Amino acid sequence: MQKQAHIRDYVPSDIIDTRELFARVEHAYDLDQMRETRIVFFGAGGARAFADDLARAGTHEFVLVDGDTVSATNIATQQVRYAEIGRPKVDCIADQLLEINPNVRVRAVRRMLDDEMTDDELHQIVFAPFEGYETPKQVLLCGLTDDFFAQARVNRFALQTGCPALYAQVYREGRGVELVFTHPDVTQACARCALRSRYKAHLERRPNAVTSHGTPISATTQLNALKGFLALALIHHGTDHPRWGRLLERIGGRNLVVMRLDPDFSETLGWSLFDNTLPAGERVFFGETLWLPQKPDRPEQGFSTCPECQGTGNLRDAVGTFPDTRVMLPYEA
Repeated sequence: MQKQAHIRDYVPSDIIDTRELFARVEHAYDLDQMRETRIVFFGAGGARAFADDLARAGTHEFVLVDGDTVSATNIATQQVRYAEIGRPKVDCIADQLLEINPNVRVRAVRRMLDDEMTDDELHQIVFAPFEGYETPKQVLLCGLTDDFFAQARVNRFALQTGCPALYAQVYREGRGVELVFTHPDVTQACARCALRSRYKAHLERRPNAVTSHGTPISATTQLNALKGFLALALIHHGTDHPRWGRLLERIGGRNLVVMRLDPDFSETLGWSLFDNTLPAGERVFFGETLWLPQKPDRPEQGFSTCPECQGTGNLRDAVGTFPDTRVMLPYEA
């Protein structure tokens, strides 16, 4: 991999015996599968605890892509420390991951995923092996930023490369959180199919109503825990692990996940999804999660054909079909 000023690879000089670290979870995960999986973060702010959890679950390879630095305002909303103000977020997380497990390998990329990053550069950042190590067995892409362009591009890059992917979003004031996940061998609908209204709003230059402004840290904590659950399902798919190996087959068609964190979710956000599904009556519901089934966008489903996955129901059909993942294609009239 060509060295660039904004990229720093952390590779252990000496391999330490860490068997004791994972002695109590040796059967909780497939630790070989965890070691052989690379997790790529696009956005390294609120997802810091998610990265920590994956390191504690035995993940050995991380790629962190974020050009931002820690600011004072992050203290109340992310898992940062006062002493880290002014430092690149990716370097802070890399240091912390190495403190958890000295054997991890981390690529810290101090750059935003924007239209200045070409597909060739992105491919190198995501897939190039660490010096002295082999290419990872599998790669999980995680879109964890508020920037809609970056989130949407991760979907196109996941389709282009055939990688499983996970996307996370906090709703206004942390009243709810949202996850979308895709796996080319299981899910039929891509992230654009699941989030079509947001894509249409973006293409029509209407403001994005999804924002993490005013979110209490507890909402971010709950979202990170849910990310961890889904990441384990995606990482273990196809293994013979008794808990995680077949979980994705059970939930794979329900790849839009919404959790409400406020009993006034409907009134505040104007979305009656939970009231329609779980009418409260005299009871008060919140804190529950809905796993919503998604079908690929195509006329038979009542929508214009998705220009990214083409609505075929097989996400592998989209592999290698994007001349440039920076370009968001419009819906056909």
